[in-house]
Amino acid sequence: MADTGSGILDRVRGLSRTLFGPGGLLRPGPGAKTVALALQGGGSHGAFTWGVLDRLLEDERLAIESLSGASAGAVNAAVLASGYLAGGRPGAKDALARLWHSVGEVGRLSPLGSNPLAHLLGGEFGAWLTGGPMRALTRLASPYQLNPLDLNPLRSLVEELVDFERLRRSRKIRLFVSATNVHTGSPRVFTNRELSSDVLLASACLPTLHRAVEIEGAHYWDGGFSANPAIFPLVRHGRSEDIVIVHIDTQGHVGVPVTGHEITSRLERIMTNAPLIREIQMITDLRDLADPGSEIGRRFDSLALHHILPPEAMAQFESSSKLNTDLSFLGRLRDIGRTTASAWLAENFDKIGTGSAVNLEASLFAPQRGTGLAHGRA
Repeated sequence: MADTGSGILDRVRGLSRTLFGPGGLLRPGPGAKTVALALQGGGSHGAFTWGVLDRLLEDERLAIESLSGASAGAVNAAVLASGYLAGGRPGAKDALARLWHSVGEVGRLSPLGSNPLAHLLGGEFGAWLTGGPMRALTRLASPYQLNPLDLNPLRSLVEELVDFERLRRSRKIRLFVSATNVHTGSPRVFTNRELSSDVLLASACLPTLHRAVEIEGAHYWDGGFSANPAIFPLVRHGRSEDIVIVHIDTQGHVGVPVTGHEITSRLERIMTNAPLIREIQMITDLRDLADPGSEIGRRFDSLALHHILPPEAMAQFESSSKLNTDLSFLGRLRDIGRTTASAWLAENFDKIGTGSAVNLEASLFAPQRGTGLAHGRA
């Protein structure tokens, strides 16, 4: 029997849904390459990641099939995915810009926000001006006393910018959001079908500033404490052989810290990166233990990790500046991120999907040899 007009139309619609996402081609076209993105957290330094994502979205040779994020990385991931589903690449870029401009506007009214003098002065005194008074206050009183109504401006931002219902239904972009279980200290990774504003607030919950977020009877703090970000979900559930990790902190540390401020800053950087380093080491060990002829063995053997690292110029920003939400500061970080991503694409795009990378151990341990963290392959 010949197809009716409505039957043909249904076929066309089905084919369109298969091939096209909103605003552009979902499947990679000729010469395009598919990657998964892993986004670290780091407070307002997540604006660096905004810049990186803004530049990557402009390159239509690159297709993003899944994202994993912690803290600010999780918020960036969810806003990007929601914006993409609504309006393609331009929609994702616009949503990220709206997010960070809104953060800057909210920060103008916050005691944690703008302090241009602090960043002009720099050093220990500048660091104290940025976050010292508030940090001292949080040692005397917890958010349960300082914020009895549990107000968090991030909630209204993500509820305005993220269509959680659409993300929960979507199979076009996979999302993995990590949070830390307060009771066990272990990470929990939330997937698309579990996403909500509570999940994002849990992933970005600094316990000295906000109350723990309760989800299904358990309480959660910032995901960066236990998985910053989670890599295993991208290995286990993703399809791409190339995982691009967008770092917040510079890698490798010269010299031994001797002042109280230097020691505290170094400790914060070490703790920020410890979960990621541990997970990369576990992937290395599992690769060595897996049967190379098994499905999981072949998966590990084909896996490539790539690293987009902040330039040395980012080292000038004290860890306390992660509380700075001055709009000009956020814009500066975005510009650094865009420049960094452009340089990374020029140097590394041809390596994606080819396996032309150093081994994963070099990816993990290169900073200890003083050569910087290069992109590596499992």
